[in-house]
Amino acid sequence: MKNYYVIIDCDPGIDDAMAIMNALNSSSIEVKLLSTVSGNLSIEETMKNALKLTEIFKKDIPVAEGASEPIKRQAVYANKAQGSKGMGGFTFKTPKAKPFFLKSPEAIYYFLKGNPAKNTTIMCLGPMTNIANLLTKYPDAKNMISRIVFMGGSKDEQGVKEPYREFNVAFDPEAMQIVFDSKIPLVMVPMELGHIAYFDPNEQLKIKKANALGAIFYKMFKKYNDFHVGKLGAAVHDSCAALYLSYPEIFRLEPSFLKIKYHKKDDIEYGYVKCDFNSKSQRNAEVCVDMDIEKFKKIIFGNLSNYN
Repeated sequence: MKNYYVIIDCDPGIDDAMAIMNALNSSSIEVKLLSTVSGNLSIEETMKNALKLTEIFKKDIPVAEGASEPIKRQAVYANKAQGSKGMGGFTFKTPKAKPFFLKSPEAIYYFLKGNPAKNTTIMCLGPMTNIANLLTKYPDAKNMISRIVFMGGSKDEQGVKEPYREFNVAFDPEAMQIVFDSKIPLVMVPMELGHIAYFDPNEQLKIKKANALGAIFYKMFKKYNDFHVGKLGAAVHDSCAALYLSYPEIFRLEPSFLKIKYHKKDDIEYGYVKCDFNSKSQRNAEVCVDMDIEKFKKIIFGNLSNYN
């Protein structure tokens, strides 16, 4: 039985692809919409990838096209990490599936209103431009969202001279601040979890041998220029957010107050998330600070095996 509705806002992306696979395979959540945003790549490429992923995963999920650029900034994509088409060493054929008839803000609003319980969870795997645009255009949408679970930011900024420039935040920090100001309950899955949530070369071979879908992920990983764990393997940050939705018991969370701050380096200003775990009066988020990595990997291998 599905416990609640989920809308996935994403910029696929190798990491997004595995996270989406895990979410679509969950027995406890029902994914109602994939909403795409520019981030890892241009909106044209993230749309193609999202449409193709629904075909590969054999799921009839609507895919809406979202923002092509940040609210105020110039788009700077992550091609070096994800590859020119976003899927590393795997090349998709042109998808047969077509985009949803509404653009992302309208599409998200449409599905929020379609949930009579008004308790939809939004999972953000990329920049939050679409969600900021949604809340700006449809202020009442915040009353229909039970929480936003997002992968992004860093929890360990205390005492550092140069805050970490996490991609999803730095791409559009102004959008993220709009989401923070909405007072919608937040669950932050910081990039540090990706430092333990990775598949080493032997595990990647195990993925390859699992089935045809595993072989596709293996090809993706071979050209995944992961700057977080390097030669140790391929980090799957976004899957941490996806598994949190279905298996929150394997994560440890701490309450925090989140806000966007800015840092300048070489005359370039970027945004980052400041986590205040000591705040008593202001708390707007739960932050995932640790997880059971053995159970995490066991769940992912199990989800992958279901695609035989």
